[in-house]
Amino acid sequence: MNMLTFDKNDIQNQPQPFIAQAVFAVETIDASQASEKQAQAKQLLDRLFPLESGSHEEVTAYVIDYRHVMAYFKGGRHSGLKHPKHFVAFTGEKADPHSILLRDGNGSHVEVLFGQHKGTGSVELIDIDDIQLETCTTFPHQDTDMAAIRHWISLVKGDERGKPRACSEDKEYTAKNGDDYRLDYSYKL
Repeated sequence: MNMLTFDKNDIQNQPQPFIAQAVFAVETIDASQASEKQAQAKQLLDRLFPLESGSHEEVTAYVIDYRHVMAYFKGGRHSGLKHPKHFVAFTGEKADPHSILLRDGNGSHVEVLFGQHKGTGSVELIDIDDIQLETCTTFPHQDTDMAAIRHWISLVKGDERGKPRACSEDKEYTAKNGDDYRLDYSYKL
């Protein structure tokens, strides 16, 4: 499945969970095709978290400006997210974040991790090291409580067979207001 298929459908109105389709689309690309994985990851971001103007495929840097994430392009032009409320947290420094955490309208998180800067002295497109999608498994806990385990599915980095990697771990971020933003792998609903 090609990511272009996603453009033909409105993700928000699909009966199947979008995450399953996204994982399937990206896992069909061989892990050795890094440039194709980059293109697919950026197309996914364009679909889920579009910029006000421009495309994630053209971004040279992301910067946290006050409580917003700004995408910068060659030539100095910049844009925020079309829906700024989707940005919730980051890791690293505001001027050079290691990752940004976005939350969709359903409350699911997507972490975008950035690659290392090449240091060539010229303005280059940013590399996305990984995109991790949050999924949750729920189960009854005690009498009436529900508990959940948060899983992160890697769309760019794969396992030794090239399949998406999944893990459960606690993650800590800086919220856009400066507070701590923690996502525990196990929590009560």
